[in-house]
Amino acid sequence: MNGRDLRRFALFLTAVACLLSAPTLAAQQGPATPPPDISKWDLICFCITSVSTPHFAVRADANGQILYYAQSGATKSQLEQAMRAPVLNSQLYLLRDWRLLKHDGDVYTTNIPVLGPDKSAQLREDMRNLASEILPKMRPQVRKIAAELQQRKLSDHLYSVLFSYVLDGLTWDELKASKAIPEMQITADHPFWDGTFWARYPTRAAEPGTNSTGPHGITLLMTWTDPVLKQLLALQDAPKLTAMLQRAAKGDCRGLSVEDATHNEWSLGTADGSCLFPVIHEDTHDPIYATGEQIAQQIARAVLANDVQKLIGGGASLQQAHLIEAHELMWEVLDIMVREGMVHEPSVLRTGTATTTVLSRLLVVTVQKQTD
Repeated sequence: MNGRDLRRFALFLTAVACLLSAPTLAAQQGPATPPPDISKWDLICFCITSVSTPHFAVRADANGQILYYAQSGATKSQLEQAMRAPVLNSQLYLLRDWRLLKHDGDVYTTNIPVLGPDKSAQLREDMRNLASEILPKMRPQVRKIAAELQQRKLSDHLYSVLFSYVLDGLTWDELKASKAIPEMQITADHPFWDGTFWARYPTRAAEPGTNSTGPHGITLLMTWTDPVLKQLLALQDAPKLTAMLQRAAKGDCRGLSVEDATHNEWSLGTADGSCLFPVIHEDTHDPIYATGEQIAQQIARAVLANDVQKLIGGGASLQQAHLIEAHELMWEVLDIMVREGMVHEPSVLRTGTATTTVLSRLLVVTVQKQTD
């Protein structure tokens, strides 16, 4: 698995984790007081697995309550008193096996970062301030990407390029190359999963995510929110998607179309051969790639210069804290870009009622540089 494949897999799991753990949008606006059960919080996994992500272990029985009440350490009897219910040894064994709970003698302590309302508010305020500091340096690069997309007659794709490709894509590549975030590897010590798993409350309302798929060397990025996810997953499962992407990578988009898994036709090319989505070749000759790299480097430098390890807590390493920090920072950067009118959020991300032509504005294709 190369670096790009690893990023693709990890980010896909993050997207699915948020989707599975988040309640409906109306409920996401809920009270500041969190439920005393982190299975009802956002559970985010930036990880690789051999069996499963840790979500199932949190959601089994009353394990989410155990992890909530064990944040500062508690004995089994103290947990039972707080939960007003018995705690089985099998529950404790499962949580320990999945590295969600550690113990020292009779005391059990939650072994993942748990970001409740106070920590989440502080982290988001810090990231908002950090985004405000670094964004002025990014404005020339954002304008350059916008100009390039306008030249390609693809201005409607600026939001997806900036979010899914630059902020939620190249930035992770840069952080990985800088060794700012953890390496992930299935080993004898980490047989089920490896990476960073954390809980947060409250969730961000209607934040976008990125799903990705494609054959070796070609990646289709799809910017999603709940209202459009089902339609984009149908495209992801299209039987002839690989052939379509291979044509696009070669610049052969004349009359390009593909039928998705629900038999909707996606017309993705014009009569003159132009693609109706950006195809970004990851070499210095492509202005979007070269400029996106500059933005990603600025974000990576800001993350490395910042220390939120103490705030994150939960036994997080410095690299894990950087990962969680970057995950929050990209939303703040995007929010400011939208608020200042540098980019406009596609309305379809909120309405979810659209034709495949409108949904195609959420697509970006990247072609990785081939190495010997």
